[in-house]
This record gives sequence, structure tokens and C-alpha cells, in this order.
Amino acid sequence: MSSRHRGRSLALMCLYQIDLVGTDPNRAMKFDWYDKKITREEKDYAVFLVKGVVENRKAIDTLIKKYSENWELSRISVVNRCILRLSILSLQKEPFLAAPVVINEAVELTKEFETDESAQFINGLLDAFYKKEIVANKPQ
Repeated sequence: MSSRHRGRSLALMCLYQIDLVGTDPNRAMKFDWYDKKITREEKDYAVFLVKGVVENRKAIDTLIKKYSENWELSRISVVNRCILRLSILSLQKEPFLAAPVVINEAVELTKEFETDESAQFINGLLDAFYKKEIVANKPQ
């Protein structure tokens, strides 16, 4: 498993705690709840993602609502919301990562933690977001 994938996975678990249980983000980002060895690179990447989502959550949630087509944010499972949040953050803040890679990672995380049906939802929403928000706004 790549360091980035493991970092995303850690970020997802951390965001899940923050969203579902209300864990303080600084407490959750200590990762003392995780019982496996974490490399510095994995932890740093997870912290980058979690901090980015926490700081930009309102704006990211507005984008999720915009592209979820008649789905209230509260109807989207906590896991799916967290995957969408960290993936939208990556698409916005990590332009050096190819969008298909970010979207594929999101789909893989969804298959790992949710269902194939959820993976289709995640893929469709992120693809629409990328095409309409990122590609359409790139300088020519």
C-alpha cells in the first residue's frame, strides 16, 4: 500500500471520528487510536488532509451539496461525506496530483469502507465537480 493511500485512509478514519463522534481535531490527529505503525510521511499527509478539510469544511460541504443532485448532506453516509471532503480538498489543493488518480483513490477507499454502489456515487460526484469547477476554471 502506498504512503499516500495509507495517509488518505488515516485521514478518512480521523475525519470520521471528528464528524460522527465530535472528537476534537487536534486530539484525533495524534493517531493514538490507531494500533499499527505509521510512517512520518503517512502521518504528515493525513494531518495535511484533515487540517485542510477542517479549515475548509463549510466551503467543501457547499460544493458537495451543489454536485450531489437532490441529496441532502445529512442523507450521505458519514464515510462517503468524509471521502468526498478529503477528495475535493485534494483536487483543489494538490494540483500536482492527476485528477483521475485522486478520483480513483476515492473510489478505492469507498470500496474498502463502503459499497460498490457508494463508489459509483462518489465517482460521479467527483467527476462532475472536477469537470465543472477545476477544468472549466483553468486559465487557457
